[in-house]
Amino acid sequence: MEKRLAGCRFVALLCGAVVSMLPAHAQQWSPSRPVAFIVGSAAGGGIDLTARLLQRTWEREQIVKLPVVVINKPGAGNSVAWQYLNERGGDGHAIAIGTANLVSNPVMGKNLLGYRDVTPLALLFDDYFILMVRADSPLKTMADVKQRLFQDPGALAFGFGPGLGAGTHIAVAVTVKAMGVDVKKGRFIPYRNAGEAVAGMLSGQIDIVSGTAVTAPPFLGSGRVRAIGVIAPRRLPGQLAQVATVQEQGVDADFVNWRGVVGPKDMGKQQAAFWVRALERVSRSEPWQKELERNFWSANFKTGAAFDRFLREREEAFRRIWAEIGVQN
Repeated sequence: MEKRLAGCRFVALLCGAVVSMLPAHAQQWSPSRPVAFIVGSAAGGGIDLTARLLQRTWEREQIVKLPVVVINKPGAGNSVAWQYLNERGGDGHAIAIGTANLVSNPVMGKNLLGYRDVTPLALLFDDYFILMVRADSPLKTMADVKQRLFQDPGALAFGFGPGLGAGTHIAVAVTVKAMGVDVKKGRFIPYRNAGEAVAGMLSGQIDIVSGTAVTAPPFLGSGRVRAIGVIAPRRLPGQLAQVATVQEQGVDADFVNWRGVVGPKDMGKQQAAFWVRALERVSRSEPWQKELERNFWSANFKTGAAFDRFLREREEAFRRIWAEIGVQN
């Protein structure tokens, strides 16, 4: 009996030794406690929606076994969120949504955080924009907008979220410039998210809201808001199919937004690899494909060197855009 027990102990020790000798990639890391998923806007915007859809997909598909908790940290072009992300440390239990501010912040300056201050994990999709007015607004088409701005570039106030340099800001500024208007004399008002911008419009603070397409249907369905154009290469499907693009209306403007996921700057390689795999599995899942279609998003999944190259290219493109439309802030 003692010999048998000794033999069992020897086998157990041997197995433990073998496991300890396995390379790190064979002992794949996974979270050991709930994960913070940090969002740089208030609840209810397109960025927040992205995080919550990923959260639900990970849970439903059992891709991430432990809870993922969305934490909203709006402000400073997502810099508040990314600063908080870095404060949580790189042990893999904190990630955040990455937006166009990853490339616009470094160009705009003022110590705003960009992609070099985080660990880029994956690009998820391209996103498009919509311009909305009050239902009783005299602005019916982009021609009406152009006419008002030609008379006075500051005649109309444009609102957007979650801050200067966000995709919603750049998209509408590019559109105004494409009209032949001096965009540097325009009025661009940042809000924390699309919902707050729409509330500001309904109360008379601003005239037009630039939002991501996914945020529009609830507002349009209320009957208090009307769409006058989408900033996209083609008309969007579903509920927005009847909204003409700004290009159809004679404004040669094109700007594509995008959304991704990042980790803290000091995130470990095993932790980063886990989240890249988790995002890859989401991108291939049927429920996620349905979400892309339902939310007017276009799949554009990239990781590693391809994502890094994408960020560098977008930064250079934004640098050129900002030189033309830069706003003193």
